[in-house]
Parts: sequence; C-alpha cells; structure tokens
Amino acid sequence: MHHPNAFKRYREKVNAAIFIVADFGRPPPTVSNLRKDVVAPYAHVVETFEADEISDPYESRTTLLFFRGRIDRKDEGKDRQQLKDMLSGQKDVVFEAAGISGKGVNESTNGMRSSKFCLHPAGDTPSSCRLFDAIVSHCVPVIVSDKIELPFEDELDYTRFSIFFSRQEAKKEGYMLDQLRTVSKARWLEMWGYLENITHHFEYQYPPKKGDAVNMIWRQVKHKLPATKLDVHRNRRLKVPDWWR
Repeated sequence: MHHPNAFKRYREKVNAAIFIVADFGRPPPTVSNLRKDVVAPYAHVVETFEADEISDPYESRTTLLFFRGRIDRKDEGKDRQQLKDMLSGQKDVVFEAAGISGKGVNESTNGMRSSKFCLHPAGDTPSSCRLFDAIVSHCVPVIVSDKIELPFEDELDYTRFSIFFSRQEAKKEGYMLDQLRTVSKARWLEMWGYLENITHHFEYQYPPKKGDAVNMIWRQVKHKLPATKLDVHRNRRLKVPDWWR
C-alpha cells in the first residue's frame, strides 16, 4: 500500500491487517493508523550523494534554502503557492515551480547538493519523495506540516537531522528564513553528519542489507505484531470456538 490510493476498494475488508503505507494522508483512522501500521519511506528519485566528503560542506553549499516541485496541490499542499509568493526572489533561496522530468531530476539533484536546507511542504498528502531526496542529498530537511508521520521514528530522532515548522509558522512572513539563518555552522554540520550516517536506512536494495529500508520495514512490522496479536485475541473472546460446539 505504498501509494495513498492503493487497495482503496478493499480496505474496509482487510483493515485489521498491518499496512505498509507511505503516509496517513488519505485512509481514515478506522482503516489505517500508526498503532498497527508501518510508515515506509518513498523511494528517492535523485541519486544518493556518495562524494560528499569535502573539507567544508557548509561553505560549499551556497544556497540557504532550496525547493523545486509542483505548486498546484491539494489539501495542505495548497500552502505551496503562498510559500512561493513569500520565498521567491529572497536572498540565498531557490524556489522553482517545476514538474518531474529527466532534466528536472538533474536540476533537483544539483540544487539539493548545493543547498544547506531543503524545503519539504506537504503535497497532496503530508509526505512526498522530496523529503527522502533531501536526506540522500545530505541537505537538511525543513519539514512543514502539522500531521506528517515519518518512517522509523521509533528508532530515528528526526530532530537531529531535520527542522520542523508548523503550517502557521511557515506562512508567517520572514519567520522561517529568520530561524534558518540563526542555525550556526556547528549545528548545521552536526545535522549534516547525522544525515550521512542514516542515509542507508532509506535505500531500497535487493537483496536487502542490514539497516536498509527493506530491513527497517520488517523490523517495524515485528514491533507491531504484539499489539496486533492483542487485538486478535481480544476479538475472539465472545466468539464460540469450533471445538466448543
């Protein structure tokens, strides 16, 4: 169920199953919720930055904040237009309205690798592949959302490598850029270093390797099993077993 619309017509029939979902943007809580389900990362579109070991990554990344993507989105994604109006033309900021194409992927790759922070506002749902593109580009994600659910958050502390803003904060004139400009070089390098160390958790590989996205998802499923078994056992209480008849 990696796409929000996947299995749409059959969810009510199998809603006791453990779902592996991209996010909880569309399924109702009675069908999909964090207690029983697993959040999986989107597969990143840009290539992983393998050659980021340079003497001073902070100084080499000359753009403060980068965003490249579609502006016409649904629900919370409507904030993108307001963010574009506020951020376009600002010093040290690149905010481009564009779709995905071969050329676009290359431009996004170059933009993320040359930026200190990468903006991640909601799309049609709270999450998108852009967040994971930023992670594998070692560009500190700036996450704008009031209700995003993140992969592997019981094992990863996203505040160590990401910065969060509520929708209200992000749309306050000048507030977000002012906050980003107060992040010290030492603090940014700490987050950048942490990104390098956790990037492998967001790589889908075959065969899977220890700590990669596939391995992490199965670990998450294992964590969910006790609660799922509890629900199964509780639901059997008032049902007459076959051996009793």
